[in-house]
Amino acid sequence: MVLGTFQVLLGCLCALFALMMILLYLVGPMAQPPHGQAMNRQTLISSMVVYSPLAVGFIWLGIGLIRARRWAWTLTVVFSWMWLIIGVVSYVMVVLLMGSSTWAAIAQQGQMPPEMMMTMRIVTSAVLACIYIFLPEVFLIFCHDESVRATCQRLDPKIRWTDPCPMPVLALSILFAMSIVWMPAAVAYRCAIPLFGVIISGPAGAVAILLITLVMAYLAWGTYRLQMAAWWATLLLAIVGTLNMVVTFSRVDLMQMYEKMGMPADQLEMIRKMGMVETMSQWGPWMNLAGGAAWLGYLLYVRRYFVRGGR
Repeated sequence: MVLGTFQVLLGCLCALFALMMILLYLVGPMAQPPHGQAMNRQTLISSMVVYSPLAVGFIWLGIGLIRARRWAWTLTVVFSWMWLIIGVVSYVMVVLLMGSSTWAAIAQQGQMPPEMMMTMRIVTSAVLACIYIFLPEVFLIFCHDESVRATCQRLDPKIRWTDPCPMPVLALSILFAMSIVWMPAAVAYRCAIPLFGVIISGPAGAVAILLITLVMAYLAWGTYRLQMAAWWATLLLAIVGTLNMVVTFSRVDLMQMYEKMGMPADQLEMIRKMGMVETMSQWGPWMNLAGGAAWLGYLLYVRRYFVRGGR
């Protein structure tokens, strides 16, 4: 009940963020300067796309966990593992990308003294560590307690839709489903998609996004059904996606990609001053190779469940 209540509170917080993004979007044309309007609208739309599903998901899971539903326990464990793994990777990326030049540019932009900037760096690192690492660990520690699992199974003895699918494979299916839900965020950035050294956008990018959405929908259903064809398709997508990102970071000028995404000139200038482009160009290929290798290792690990499923 405590964990479920906390999940509901997190969902309410995400709902407030989504509502704030909607209000800022509505008053944006009257409150924002012309040069920052396009970027602000894109950011607000993508934030709404992210926060709204999170609000629904947290509240739904929280109510289910308060009622001791076994599906809520399973999904909480799966989501917490996904949250922790993605959070650790994201935290490392933030630390690597936000170097001294980045903080110096932020200090110059805001005219902050060195002492205030140091405090800001410490507070930012602590808050990100709490969101990305500490919170999912709390859920995992308590949900992995055998008494919590036994309580949910005793109070909810029915076979639920999460039971036939092994939890490692269920994480795959949920990840693909989340990609579908968040795919509209790419539309806000003019459908700019990197494709092996070329940035496509506009109608061509929209067609690519539609095709990717259809593929994700099939993989979400196929992996949940333990279809071997879905595993092979996921493996092929992982290899192609990794090669695509390695080529993109090796050959494409990231500033060109940002321009096709519709970022205004002042935002582009700020990115240049922060030195993030150089850092991403240097570390991007290696980070994508490492991520692709880890993803392939995970797919090889879950293959056993598809072989047992025999579909």
